[in-house]
Amino acid sequence: MKTVRCILLTLVIVGGGLCAHAGQPTAQVRASTDRILALLSDPGLKSDDHKAERRQLIRRELDQRIDWATVARSSLGHHWAKLRPAEQAEFIDLFSRLLEQTYVSNFEAYYRDLDKIEYLGEKVLDEYASVKVRITTKDALVHPVEYRLEQSGNDWRVYDVLIEGVSLVKNYRDQFDEILAKSSFDKLATDIRAKLTEALP
Repeated sequence: MKTVRCILLTLVIVGGGLCAHAGQPTAQVRASTDRILALLSDPGLKSDDHKAERRQLIRRELDQRIDWATVARSSLGHHWAKLRPAEQAEFIDLFSRLLEQTYVSNFEAYYRDLDKIEYLGEKVLDEYASVKVRITTKDALVHPVEYRLEQSGNDWRVYDVLIEGVSLVKNYRDQFDEILAKSSFDKLATDIRAKLTEALP
């Protein structure tokens, strides 16, 4: 995650590239991407007046493709088991909103800098899969991305993303470990709420 442009790629893939060995996981991720790109390019949703509506529609697409509960649980690591069920539910809600806000905001700002994506193939083992892609920006920066997914019924849902070999989940788990070693879950939740409030228009 060397640049903001690299960070923004963690949750959304840009379509229109080459595809090798495309199976169901790749096809589903790409379908979600196409719908998100359509929302971003919709003239009726581009203005700031329609920002809330655009974000709501994008969040609906992300909800279908990302397993927020698994991402949140894995990001807290061993701290998850110490939480009461109500606290776990609260953290899933707060953490998913934080990710949505952080990465969708960056994507809206920088997605026009993306040039192409090449789908390098996928691997499927039972109910787990990985989809590897190579994303190139217009200034020729190349970012390898690996999406890790788990099957849920007929759907494949993202539970982690690796950017240039760095795990999104591990990155947050390291941060939360450091915070919770010195403080409490209530303080962590309060800090996340504050970040969400600061970003409100």
